[in-house]
Order: sequence, then C-alpha cells, then structure tokens
Amino acid sequence: MKVIGVYGALDWDANNFNKPNTYIHDAGATLFVNGKHVRSINEERLTRIKDEGNYPRKSIEYVLGEYAPEDIDIVCYVPSFPEISNEQLTDHTAKRMLRESFPNAEVWMLSHHLCHAASAVFTAPFNSGSFLTIDGLGSGLWDFASGMPRGGENNSIGYFDKKKRMFRFFRGTGDLGMNSFGEYYCNMSKYIYDEKHRELMRRESDLPEDVFKNIQFAQNFDVTPKEGKIMGLSAYGNDLGQESPVCFSSEFPKSMFDIDRWEFGLPEVHFYDYELIWNYLKGSPEDKAFYVQHWFERALVYFVRKAQDEGYLEEDHCFAGGCFLNITTNTLLKPLFRNLHIPPYTNDSGIHFGAAAWGSYKMNQTIEMPTNIALLGKSYDDFVPEETNCEYYEDFGELCEVVAHELDQDKIVGWFQGRSEHGPRALGSRSLLMSPKKAENKDIMNARVKKREYWRPFAGIMLEEYVDEYFDEGMITPYMLYSQTSITKKLPAIDHRDRTCRIQTVNDELNPRMCQLLRKLEVPVLMNTSFNISGEPIVETPEDAIASFKKMDIDYLVIGNYLLWN
Repeated sequence: MKVIGVYGALDWDANNFNKPNTYIHDAGATLFVNGKHVRSINEERLTRIKDEGNYPRKSIEYVLGEYAPEDIDIVCYVPSFPEISNEQLTDHTAKRMLRESFPNAEVWMLSHHLCHAASAVFTAPFNSGSFLTIDGLGSGLWDFASGMPRGGENNSIGYFDKKKRMFRFFRGTGDLGMNSFGEYYCNMSKYIYDEKHRELMRRESDLPEDVFKNIQFAQNFDVTPKEGKIMGLSAYGNDLGQESPVCFSSEFPKSMFDIDRWEFGLPEVHFYDYELIWNYLKGSPEDKAFYVQHWFERALVYFVRKAQDEGYLEEDHCFAGGCFLNITTNTLLKPLFRNLHIPPYTNDSGIHFGAAAWGSYKMNQTIEMPTNIALLGKSYDDFVPEETNCEYYEDFGELCEVVAHELDQDKIVGWFQGRSEHGPRALGSRSLLMSPKKAENKDIMNARVKKREYWRPFAGIMLEEYVDEYFDEGMITPYMLYSQTSITKKLPAIDHRDRTCRIQTVNDELNPRMCQLLRKLEVPVLMNTSFNISGEPIVETPEDAIASFKKMDIDYLVIGNYLLWN
C-alpha cells in the first residue's frame, strides 16, 4: 500500500505575496509504503524559493524515488484557499488534476487541522492521549459575495489510542480570525516588524526624525512570516505596566467546540481587530513585542489550563500547528503535562506528512518511523566532490579532531551529514557551526554569513549528558522546541538577552556523527544555525552546499568524510 501526502497550490500562483488569500507556504510531499515512512521534503528545498507554496512537482518526484506515479494507491491532498472555496471546486477541479497525476490512485481530500494532528499523533512516543491543533487558520469556507474567506478551523481537539486504532478528531470552527492565536501573533508581528524596520531605516538615512516621518512609504500586502523575528525582539522590551491588550471571556465554553462563546481581545474589540490592538499599545517596537509575546503566552497557557480543568485534555498530550514554533510558550506549557509531544515540523511543513500518515493509518497500516523523526529527507552518501581544495578522511574520528580544532579557533564550518531535516530548523544535518565561547562570535556569524536582525538569537547544539551542567531546567530537547536558562557564562554567543537559549540536545542514537564532533571539543556545545544564504531555504543536496559555500564567507565545509576549504 503506497500512500502519498501532497500539499501545495494546484493551478494558481501561491507565491504571489502581494495578493490576499492566495498565499500558502510549505508545499511538499511525503511517501509511506505499507505504513513505513519513506521520505518527506518541502518544495522550497528543491526549487530554492523560500516558503514555496506551489504544487510540489519536484517534491513528488523526490519522495517517489524508484516508484512511479502509477504505483500510488492513495493520494491524500490538503486543499487551501481558493481550492477550499466550495465542494464542487474541490471535487471537480482538485480531484481531476490529482487523478491526472496519479492515474491509478484514489484521491482523498483532508482537513488542514486533521493533518496537523496526525503529524503529532503518529510521531508521539506514547500510545494514547489527547491532541490540540492551534495555528492561524485551517481549512475554511469561502464567501463569494465578498470574495473573502468566512470561516475556518480554529483550536481543533481530539483523542487517540494507537493500540486500539482509535482516532477521534473534532474540528474547531469559528469566524475568520476569531479566537485565533496564530492570526493574532502573526498580524501583530507584522505591525511591530514594520515599525522596527522603519526605525532602522531612519537611523541609516541620517535624516532628522521630523523630516523622515513625512516621507511616504509604499504599503504592500506582505504576508511573509515575521513571527520568529518578533519572538527574539520581545526580550529587549520593557514591561511599562500597561493594562493587558488581551482579556478573556469570564465563562469558558461548556462545549470546547462552541468556539463563538470563547472570545478574547480588547473590551468590545474582537481578537482579530489587530489595528485597534496595535493603536492601544504604547512604547517602542521592543516594548510592543514584549506585550505581544507576553500576552500570547498568558492567553495560550490560560486556554490550555481551562481545557484541562474542564477535563478535555489528557496527561499525555500532543500539540500541533504553527503556534508551537513559539519556543518560550512551549516551555511554559511543558510542565502542565506528564508527557508533551510536539513534532519538529509542527508548522505547515508537517501538513503533507500528516496527510500521508493519516492515509496509511486509515488503510489499516501500522505506522513506522525512523529513530530520529526529524531526519526524513535523503542522504547523499555516495557523493564525491570534484573540488581541488578537498581532503578525504578514511577515519571519521580523525576528521572530527581536525574540525574541532578549527572550531575551537573560532572558525565557521558548514556541516552536511546524513538525511536532511524535515521542518523549518537545522538539527545537525544541514548546519553552520561555530564556537559559542565568545560573545562576539554571534556578531561575526551574523556579519559574515546570516545577515539577520541584530536582536535575533542563535541556537545551540550539545551533548545531552552535559545539559545539567549548563542549563537550569536540564531538559532533553532533541528537536529544539524549548528554551532553557543558562547557568554558566561559558556560552555567551548563544545566550539571549534574557539568559535563555534554544538548545538542541543530541545523543549517539539520534545524531551519532554530531556527537563524535562534540566530544572532540573543549566545551561540548556549538552555535548551530541553518546552512543557507540569507533569504534562501536550507541546503538540501551536496551541490547546494558547495554552491552556497563558495558564496559564503565561511572557512570550511564538511560533507560526509570530506573536508573542503576555499
């Protein structure tokens, strides 16, 4: 039984960032064969277009490998706007096009939130529990009179028992944006980022503020993500003692699915009236980022606690949806459960994976995942570089000694090993590495390579057996989904302004080659950031890595057992 999950626009341009309601992102494909995961990829890794949302032709070819489209039994497709507009369009247009691509397959149309939930449930290390999907908006309905979406999935919930083959999904619904944590954070982030960007432009212009403020700037509809940038900025803000920009309904709904009775926002202002909330906030962009992050955390923790109090959530629980890329919020939620699972592709990059997993499950297949659930792409073990500045090491341990010595000398190293990561973060397979022992290394990495906003922190990667020596919480975090508080001054390049760090812990089972390198270092921790040029996706192939290496100002590139230098 061969099941493929597909996500991406079928016959319209999803990369048109300036046209409302036609922008989707994280297109891709996943293949399961007889319940066993084969491969997953996001289209951006292959087209090299950041946030690619168009029909994932390259991804389909990549995951099929030795199989042909005619071999596929089930296609699980997740429609988005405008395909979701009505049943007729979904059935007659989307299904027809997919049958043309996969002539022998049944075509199933699946809910966005269902696929988010499946991505968490079928990667969870426990067999039964509850799940909650929270993002900006899931599958919805279309209002032809206004040309706007009029509703969608918000805060969907369910329960599962994998041994008993039970999976119950309840689609949370509501008006567009109503009670949407993701819509709130996403839209407020755009306001804050635009204000901060304007402030930086003014500083660089050398114009007096009273002159600069009269300059008119074009206001384009820009839906590219800003959320991750604002999370880092919030640590620079101050609490001005301002009244909460978020208030809660006094009564939690008796039914979790009666969403219209669960409202929060300003008094007399719904949560999705972002401009009014924006005008309510005072202070610098940093202060506003503090408020948006702080009250997002408060609202989400409140929501989850109330759901627990009403008996909706189990002690073993899964979260899915883009809201759970917010690491500081995850850290507050983790102690509320006995076991909490969030997949490393909790955003829309996990949609096609969840679709394929769900399709396999519904065909009575037992889901089998690799040991490291983050490494779902290809490996390129047979690759041999043609570059002259290259040396092959028969002994990988010897190569690690050489690389560790250079890292301890504050060199920047591109690291390309094994299967590629699936999801938005580099987790030790397609990484740029540098020593975290000097504070200035963050600025060096940023100035030479990443070109990011100064306030955005860099993550770390370390041997899990040392986590208690460096971080107060001592959590094992193999997929970099939580933050921890530094208790040492040995890692200044990855300590954020609030003394927290997004740390990934690794062990010999999940990341054997990275562990070999870390054990050769003076301190078993490295700064770890994604291997990509600014504005591009993470590299996928060895050819991508070498092409980027030649454009970047980095010192070495390691591909398998090869060491390259410029």
